[in-house]
Amino acid sequence: MADQLASIMLLADSLNSENLTAKIDKYLNKHPVGLIYLDIKRFREIEKRHGPIACQKLLEVWKQLIFEAEMSDSFGLLTHRMFGDDVLLFVRAEQGDANWAKMGLLRLAHEISTMFGKKLNESIALSGDSIELYAGTAVLDPSTGRTAESLLYDAIKEAIHEARSKTDAEFRRLQMEFRDILARRKIAAHYQPIISLSTGSIYGYEALARGPQASYFATPNRLWEFAEKENQLYALETAARQRAIEGFLPHDSNWKLFINLNANVIHDPQFTPGQTLAFLEKMNLTPQNVVFEITERQSIDDYASFTKALDHYRNQGYQIAIDDAGAGYSSLQAIAELRPDYIKIDRSIIHHIGCDKIKEILLETLAGFAQKINCQIIAEGIETFEELEIVRRLGVHFGQGYLLGRPCPQLQPVPDAVLKWIQRYSSTV
Repeated sequence: MADQLASIMLLADSLNSENLTAKIDKYLNKHPVGLIYLDIKRFREIEKRHGPIACQKLLEVWKQLIFEAEMSDSFGLLTHRMFGDDVLLFVRAEQGDANWAKMGLLRLAHEISTMFGKKLNESIALSGDSIELYAGTAVLDPSTGRTAESLLYDAIKEAIHEARSKTDAEFRRLQMEFRDILARRKIAAHYQPIISLSTGSIYGYEALARGPQASYFATPNRLWEFAEKENQLYALETAARQRAIEGFLPHDSNWKLFINLNANVIHDPQFTPGQTLAFLEKMNLTPQNVVFEITERQSIDDYASFTKALDHYRNQGYQIAIDDAGAGYSSLQAIAELRPDYIKIDRSIIHHIGCDKIKEILLETLAGFAQKINCQIIAEGIETFEELEIVRRLGVHFGQGYLLGRPCPQLQPVPDAVLKWIQRYSSTV
């Protein structure tokens, strides 16, 4: 939004070149014209999490909604202009008083943004994210005697500024809420089972940090991304790790606790070695119970120093996993440099694997590779029995996913249906 303010002149020139000024000027002879500026909240964050293809589909749906609203004359739309995820809606204001028009415009902007937000969420499913809109308004008032071009320029600037003010206010509110979560340790650990695909027994659990249930930070993506913006990754990871260890009460002393380790935390000036060991001893656990997951999505600029830091953990008995393998291009380098004990295959490879021979071949190759380097494979995102059958047949050691158990505050057992399926499958091979 800051870039939009900086380029307001370029935007106005573009609008003028499309004969928008003439179209608005014709209507301004009789009545004010309302302007509603709409912007998809945190669009760049959505693009970062879900990729350009998902965002392109989102923009296509967004464009179609606006077009249909104008064609049906909904809300009295006179015309619109769209710039990426930013939309300018020009609305007929039937009353001559600009102040009255502004009040009506505010109500209309709320109605439109609510309706469009709902339709976008119904059309596009983004895991862990809901689509919301910012809105700003302005009135082009012909009674001032100014030219349509001048009114248009100032109205665009005013509407964007109004939306920007709401953005800044929301960010400050989220900042206060996030700091309160850290200060009062309002973080919960949820545990998702990781099971042996040969026996159906529990091998371990991945700990997932959650913010307060009704909060914006209830989902882990939002929690961690905001911590990174605030330079609070180490503080959040320390609190989340402590919660995970405190809530891990295994029935079997051999169970593993998989904990996410952000690659940037080790280089944080506040990083203090030995804290995890103290938490473990307090709960009668040992480093042998813990596997640190390093996600592929976090870039590692200096493998030499990072590997040296990991050796500190390995020497105490901790194990290492590469998370999200297959989600990007750095998997092979991370595996080669870090020599993990586990490779967790990203759910994008597992999803609908039965319909994609390339995914099957890739997973089979990774399973064979892991066997040669004495590494264990964990398939993430198993949601159907078909996927379970394929990953098991291809030699994957362990599995994780909604079919095998959803994240839960308590350590849940393997679902009976899954256990029976694996046992029946084992008896026939």
